[in-house]
Amino acid sequence: MTTSGGPGSTMEELALFYEEVRRNHGAALWNTEMANTTPDVVPYIWKWADFKPLMYQAARIVPMEHTERRVLVFSNPGLEGKGRPAATTTLLANLQIINPGEIAKTHRHAASALRLVVEGQGAYTAVNGERSFMDPGDFITTPNGTWHGHGNEGDVPMIWIDGLDVPLVSTLQAAYQERYTQDQQEITRPDDMSLRLYGNASLRPTWETHRGMHSPIINYKFEQTYEALTRLAQDTDGSPHDGVCLEYTNPVTGGSAMATMACFAQLLRPGKPTTAHRHTGGTIYHVTKGKGHSIIDGKRFNWDEKDTFVVPSWAYHEHEADVESVLFVYNDTPVIEKLGLYREEALEENNGHQEIAGVFEPVPVEA
Repeated sequence: MTTSGGPGSTMEELALFYEEVRRNHGAALWNTEMANTTPDVVPYIWKWADFKPLMYQAARIVPMEHTERRVLVFSNPGLEGKGRPAATTTLLANLQIINPGEIAKTHRHAASALRLVVEGQGAYTAVNGERSFMDPGDFITTPNGTWHGHGNEGDVPMIWIDGLDVPLVSTLQAAYQERYTQDQQEITRPDDMSLRLYGNASLRPTWETHRGMHSPIINYKFEQTYEALTRLAQDTDGSPHDGVCLEYTNPVTGGSAMATMACFAQLLRPGKPTTAHRHTGGTIYHVTKGKGHSIIDGKRFNWDEKDTFVVPSWAYHEHEADVESVLFVYNDTPVIEKLGLYREEALEENNGHQEIAGVFEPVPVEA
């Protein structure tokens, strides 16, 4: 028997060696699976037709007194059983509902959060003393560390998509959460003041100073976004991979609206399918309006208005609309780019289109 670990080692000696390493809380790298060879996130779609009745049932049977936020989480089947449910390894995609007359108490936390309104009227988000009333398609920012809460002064429930970087922040062990001293924060600014101050990117108020990494705008109104998309679509086909796609930006820096999440509005026109590409960073899509399908890693995903789907990192994807469609898109590219890890690749074969090997079917839940 040798002690060098070379060709003369016995199975018994190796077993004893690995056990001693384990007892010292170590591991032999050559016996471990490399993280980039076993991706966990799978392409998936959550159908609005399935979740809408669940949201209204939650609104009926779960009182706000029992929870700070009435939220259902979209759980990626590839990540189930590996910690808290999430859409990708770094991002959450949730649905939240608030009934007329209710409030969601003010708090703040390390995670950044966005809202994309799905349906309803009369509800607002308040951020650091400013309220903004929300309409379907609006994109609302609640950056990390900001006091924020919600209320519904309308006559019908409101539902929105919550996008958060909680898994990323938790992995970095930088998470915290604090409650405000009262249920609702004091309103110290006029409603939608931030949009009036910074909504024109070519003009900036001289008496205001904004040094945050996030955008000073709370609510990017869908009416303005849609007008910009349709106006551009008259003169350009946009990106071959994304159609007419606009990024929501920080008007002060020109960077992403959120420090850790890039957010986009993407217009797809019928008869103009995009070509396939792939890039690092998992991406979440919500169908603001329209109907169509996407091909993700060779599988067809049919989507309808208000559906939500996920494209894993480094998965080929392309889109085609049956009618004019608008997708709200967010991903973690600001973080990936700052770490020097972003890369992108277009599909060259078959004129940039994938061969379709199947159609999405829901993953059954084990009993």
